[in-house]
Amino acid sequence: MTDFEREFPGASESANACAIALVRTGERLLACIDQALRHHGLSRAGREALAVLDGAEQPLSPTAIAERLIVTTASVTSLLDTLERRGLVERQPDPTDRRRLVIVITQDGKAIVDQFLPEVVALQTAAMAALTETQRRQLVEMLATLGADLTTLDTDEVVRAAAPRGVPRHS
Repeated sequence: MTDFEREFPGASESANACAIALVRTGERLLACIDQALRHHGLSRAGREALAVLDGAEQPLSPTAIAERLIVTTASVTSLLDTLERRGLVERQPDPTDRRRLVIVITQDGKAIVDQFLPEVVALQTAAMAALTETQRRQLVEMLATLGADLTTLDTDEVVRAAAPRGVPRHS
C-alpha cells in the first residue's frame, strides 16, 4: 500500500494521477489556444459563444447558449452584452414568442468565427501530433467512457462516503 492509499483509504493513486494529468493537459491546451488567439480580442467564452451560434445555423435563446457552454444564464447575459457591443451578435424578438429574445450572430460575428476556427483546428492538430492516429482514437474512446460515467456519478454520495467520520459537513 502506498502512502497515498494509506492517507486516503479506498482511493486509487493512479486514478488521482489520471485526473490531475487530464486537467493539467486540458488547461495547458486551452492556455495555448487562448495565447495564440489573443489577437482576435475575444475571451474564450466569447469565441465559444460565437462558435455555438455559428454552428447552430439558427438563432438561439440565451438559455440554450448557456446550456451548450455549460455556464449559468447570468454569465451568458454579460457575455452577450459584450458581444453585442462589438456588433458580433444581436438580440431579436423570438418569432414564436415575442416576450422572449433570441440571439443572432451578425455577419461580423460570422467573419471572426471564420478567422479563428481554422486557427483552433490547426492548434488542436499540432497539439495532438505526438499521438498516432490509433492513440488519438483510443483517447477519444476513453474520454467518451469517462464523460458518460460522469453523467451518472452521484457526487454527493461520493463526497459523503469520503468525509471523515465525526467531522460535520457544512451544506
